[in-house]
Amino acid sequence: MPIGNALVGGVLRSPLHRIMSGSLMLLTYQGPRTGKEYTFPVGYARYGERELVVLAGRPEGKTWWTNVRGLLPVRVRLAGKDLRGEARLVKGDEAVPRLAAYLERIPRAVRAFGFETGPDGKVPSDALAGFAARVPVVSITLQG
Repeated sequence: MPIGNALVGGVLRSPLHRIMSGSLMLLTYQGPRTGKEYTFPVGYARYGERELVVLAGRPEGKTWWTNVRGLLPVRVRLAGKDLRGEARLVKGDEAVPRLAAYLERIPRAVRAFGFETGPDGKVPSDALAGFAARVPVVSITLQG
């Protein structure tokens, strides 16, 4: 695990998690072929009561999201709690409102992903649809 991920992971596992857990969580899954467990920090936004949205930004440099085929059992460390869920890739029209929620919750992502906002301060839905076609959008439904 890169040193930055290890540092962030340590904070998210500690009582100091509050300084980061508003927009970061730890995601853990088991590799389908290797059986190896992988844990790393990701940015997230809530979507509804039991769903989290995670973007695989710069997907060409990351491979974790390629393991999300169908439903992938995952664990998350969210706001100091360990929770179980199922991850799945969302595409097209299903991805657009989730992207909008993510960008609303994490406004710095608007600039980071190079979006232009409309007069209402929001990213137009056609721009979101084009983005969703290029960047994997992962939905995690929490159990319980």
